[in-house]
Amino acid sequence: MFAFLDGYLKNQTEPPPKRVIRYYTLGERSWHTTTTWPPPGLTTQRWFFGANGSLARTQPSDADGADRYAVDFAATSGPLNRWHTQAGSDVVYPNRAAADKKLLTYTSAPLARALEITGHPIVSLEVTSTASDGAFIVYLEDVAPNGRVTYITEGELRGLDRRTSTAQPPFPAFGPYHSFKRADAQPLVPGEQAELRFALWPTSVLIRKGHRIRVAIAGADNGTFARIPATGHPVISIARNRDYASAIDLPLRAR
Repeated sequence: MFAFLDGYLKNQTEPPPKRVIRYYTLGERSWHTTTTWPPPGLTTQRWFFGANGSLARTQPSDADGADRYAVDFAATSGPLNRWHTQAGSDVVYPNRAAADKKLLTYTSAPLARALEITGHPIVSLEVTSTASDGAFIVYLEDVAPNGRVTYITEGELRGLDRRTSTAQPPFPAFGPYHSFKRADAQPLVPGEQAELRFALWPTSVLIRKGHRIRVAIAGADNGTFARIPATGHPVISIARNRDYASAIDLPLRAR
């Protein structure tokens, strides 16, 4: 903070010092320092959505795999989530096992070895919808051997804003850049396949051996975000086949 104030608010001709990023790794309970983001030494792995709610490294081979989900507008991440605690109060995500029953989930097999995920996960959803717009909320979670589900991070995108822009973003963009400009709006066409590709919020977490990785998909967060669409009961379909393979790219390294 002092370096920022010295560099930009004082009559100081020297350039500000090189930035240093300190981040905390969940599950490991340790702080780390880096000058680049994401930190060096990570590789991106693609994990595909599969049949029976599976999440795996193997790309689907079937011709028409897909999962239908009637959006549950009672789904919520609670009153003490990251969005309600911006003033500095505690962020509390209780066990999400019950909350996930209202969502569409994809869960990996128990990990054979621990994995660290650090950076911006990027999700690719191949969807159709019965509505021309909708909220697409993707949670990344840890599932313990005892069934407890722990929130890690999330990402959101309206179907209307799915178009990716090739323009130079006015800020560092870690993942697909969406301008959110009215001119770039692209309503969903009911029944027509569309790709939504967007980054989740940055995180660092250690997923321990024997735990599972889960991706949970919602169409609402009651009490946090506006209802989209405002009326109706949309049904979405997430494709998971050889032509339209929904997946998540995880920046990780084995531990």
